[in-house]
Amino acid sequence: MNSINGEKNKKMIIAKDVVKYFGHNIVLDKVSLEVDKGEVVVIIGPSGSGKSTFLRCLNHLERINAGYIEIDGFVIEDKGLNEKHKKHSSKEIARFCSQIGMVFQKFNLFPHMTALENVIIGPVVVNKMRKEEAVELGMKLLEKVGLKDKADFYPSQLSGGQQQRVAIARALAMKPKVMLFDEPTSALDPELVGEVLNVMKELAREGMTMLVVTHEMGFAREVANRIVFMDKGKIVEEGLPEEIFTNPKQERTRQFLQKIL
Repeated sequence: MNSINGEKNKKMIIAKDVVKYFGHNIVLDKVSLEVDKGEVVVIIGPSGSGKSTFLRCLNHLERINAGYIEIDGFVIEDKGLNEKHKKHSSKEIARFCSQIGMVFQKFNLFPHMTALENVIIGPVVVNKMRKEEAVELGMKLLEKVGLKDKADFYPSQLSGGQQQRVAIARALAMKPKVMLFDEPTSALDPELVGEVLNVMKELAREGMTMLVVTHEMGFAREVANRIVFMDKGKIVEEGLPEEIFTNPKQERTRQFLQKIL
């Protein structure tokens, strides 16, 4: 059952038959996925399989060409399903999407702002939070990601791993309903990967709904409730980590895992 059928309190993400193309290139070919509240779903697959584009469609950074996307009962896109639901304005959608945390490969921090200023800009500008309140929240979040002592440092003074942890704190400052991670460790030196993954593991333990695109298979095995394998714009297979990693049903999944494990 999902919220389209009337149950609005169990599913955090519902994507149905999502299609996205750039020119003649079909990047997402009728992708359907549901994610429960509190679930951690890891998406794996070769480069160019549509993983990152799918995340960007979920938070409206990319507009879909066909399909349906709903997050926590709020319909973000409906192109073709003709469901009877309230149509939201662009402003309402943008407001809602500010509650969808997104952490990118590149850290996307403002270089002229300190770590703390990067964390609090969203709550102050978007949510109109009082500066004092935002600073208190920001310091708590920097402490959460192990960077309280770096609050006054600029991005150029931080390592890649530290910058990514600031980016996670910045996303958390908006009190997100769900966190989307797009290969958050791929731009990091190997020795810095662990510090970012540890923060993500802690979020998972706390019950944050997470959709993670990653090549870190150890993390996927340990933390994911479910693995989704994508190739050529389609979901080829999904299942429990032990099923996917030890006994995949699809030959394409098996080929991919043999190359990377």
